[in-house]
Amino acid sequence: MSESPADLKALNLLGIALTESGSIDAANNAFAQALAINPHFFPARKNLAINEFNQKHYAQAAPEFRNILQDAPGDEIANIYLGEIDFKNKDFTAAAKHYQAARAKISVQPSWLLHYAECLLVSRSVEKATAVLKLLPEQDSEDRFQAGILLAKAEAYRPAARLFASSRKTHHDAYTAGYDEMLMHVKAAEYAEAIGTFEDLLRDGHKTAELYNLAAEAYLNMNRVQEAYDAMRAGTQIEPESEDNYIDLASICLEHQEYSLGTDILNVGIHYAPKSYRLYIQRGVTYVMRGNIDSAEKDFESAATLAPDKSLPYLALSWVWIEDGKSSKAVSVLREKANEPAFDYLVPYAFGVALLHSGIEPGSPEAQEAIKAFELSITRNSKFSNAHSELGKLLFKAGEIDRAIPELKLATELDPEDAAPFYVLAQAYRKKGQSAEAAKMLAKVSELHSDEHKQDLKKQLIRLVRQDTTSQAQATP
Repeated sequence: MSESPADLKALNLLGIALTESGSIDAANNAFAQALAINPHFFPARKNLAINEFNQKHYAQAAPEFRNILQDAPGDEIANIYLGEIDFKNKDFTAAAKHYQAARAKISVQPSWLLHYAECLLVSRSVEKATAVLKLLPEQDSEDRFQAGILLAKAEAYRPAARLFASSRKTHHDAYTAGYDEMLMHVKAAEYAEAIGTFEDLLRDGHKTAELYNLAAEAYLNMNRVQEAYDAMRAGTQIEPESEDNYIDLASICLEHQEYSLGTDILNVGIHYAPKSYRLYIQRGVTYVMRGNIDSAEKDFESAATLAPDKSLPYLALSWVWIEDGKSSKAVSVLREKANEPAFDYLVPYAFGVALLHSGIEPGSPEAQEAIKAFELSITRNSKFSNAHSELGKLLFKAGEIDRAIPELKLATELDPEDAAPFYVLAQAYRKKGQSAEAAKMLAKVSELHSDEHKQDLKKQLIRLVRQDTTSQAQATP
């Protein structure tokens, strides 16, 4: 065959026809013949590369597309497919560059837009990703739903809510799209919008416990307490034995200092789930915040009876005993349990704290016992900042500065919002003659606006209870 342009075009058209008929190998042979005549005839090379890509022969397709870009650097199709190959190989930076070069063509396929946006989100270019996802067709409810998920994972809650809202109109699962829209509004602190979506879903006949639970959270954040309570009751009537609903709502009440409402919610929960130690723990905390220490102690004891292998009830009980001036009782009970392997890091930690509050002297046998307790807690959970902080402070008081500094530094890294280890670390650096480092730590203390350099046990109790109860019921919406 001669090398005329007509022959090249004929071979290319033959390859296209064979591709459309499903004869891919024959088609690729025709494209290869054209390229043998003229290696720079990039229409044939592009079609060959696309066929290789569609057959998932990515290693063969990539060099073909790159050869095209040598002759036509701005070729959008070659850039798109190279972007797809890089995306599949998780080279998101390289993929984003190719997608950007093909911006004029990228909206041809929604999957290309989604992949481009995902690459941008990996590099935290949220605004650019949001702009890309707006190019999705209005009627494409499924891809708009997937786009909402992408933005939700990137914590871009407001634009995610908008995408879920547009998806809800025609999506095959309008309830899920609506619930996700409502959830995004709550996370974006758009509580009025969340309630609007909630009311829409109710009108459409969707009445679920999780929906009422989320509505209660939105109402609480709007200080509409009675409506929050009504929504909670409606949800519990649908799923009365689901302890997670009570736990979630009680946690929100604690955040908003609605302690009486939190107690009422947990009373209902305990009625329907009387063997839930988590509900007793939460109700005990609401009693603590209301100053009812005796009732709190009874609830924590009930929790310990229901879950004798759990650490949190003993941590809570130790707090009550310390608060009530019974540190020796906390020491006595926890000394027996601290070394039991059945318990996690919280029991030895609580034992160490109880020893500290019993009035131990630096260097005493009890002080050494506390050091070992905090070290055991760290062995069981090396990322528990409180244990590192208390160990560091205790070592500092004992004059063991070189041992104290690493523990205090780690505590500040694990919990940069706790001023206490920063303050003691500043003192330790000053003892070592490192005045510049000491000044940095004191500046951080000032930044945290904290004049209190001792652990606030009440705040610590609430935080640890929240962490434990939510981790026990962890569920992704």
